[in-house]
Amino acid sequence: MQSYRLAEKHEIREVATLFTESFMEYPLFPLILSQGNAYKAELFRLNYINTKSYVQQEACFVGILDGKIVSAVLLKKSGDSGPGFIQYLLNGGLALAARVGVGRIKHILNTLDKMKEACRRYGKKTWYVDSFAVAKGYQGKSLGSALFRYFIFPHVRKHGGGLITLVTHTELNRKFYCKNGFEVFSEFGIGPEGGRIPNYSFRQVIERG
Repeated sequence: MQSYRLAEKHEIREVATLFTESFMEYPLFPLILSQGNAYKAELFRLNYINTKSYVQQEACFVGILDGKIVSAVLLKKSGDSGPGFIQYLLNGGLALAARVGVGRIKHILNTLDKMKEACRRYGKKTWYVDSFAVAKGYQGKSLGSALFRYFIFPHVRKHGGGLITLVTHTELNRKFYCKNGFEVFSEFGIGPEGGRIPNYSFRQVIERG
């Protein structure tokens, strides 16, 4: 069975790699990153910046099985603003902008803003699952459901409960979150005409423990 804890600073690269390997085929990122040989490097850099920012806020948690990190979640606490733009810049955003160009960075930020549009209507007073993944080789073993059931939901309950929101873009993920008690409260297409992908926003209320 997994055990759960805060990620440590020296694990940022390992967690970012887990996210990168899990998200290689995820439909959101081809909309915002360069294609071809640069794709994986840009995806890793994006995950590294995000992971580092959440680790600094003590909001990156990992699932451990047999001494190995097998799952990870970036969880914004209710009442917190989450990592800010300046924090992202200092954690590698400037280097990424120099590599991909300011225009590409604006496109990335605009797409991510659009993606979270429905969840933002609740303001800061909601928990938000920014990223969640199970390591390659461990998927299909119910470790994702276990992370929610045995860590995220109890963690939220222990810290006052409240509304959890998140966004996903695949039918498989939609079924996963519905199975774990979430409901879709917004659905629209995101991306360019002719290449739109679904954008599902979910919510679930966890009562105070």
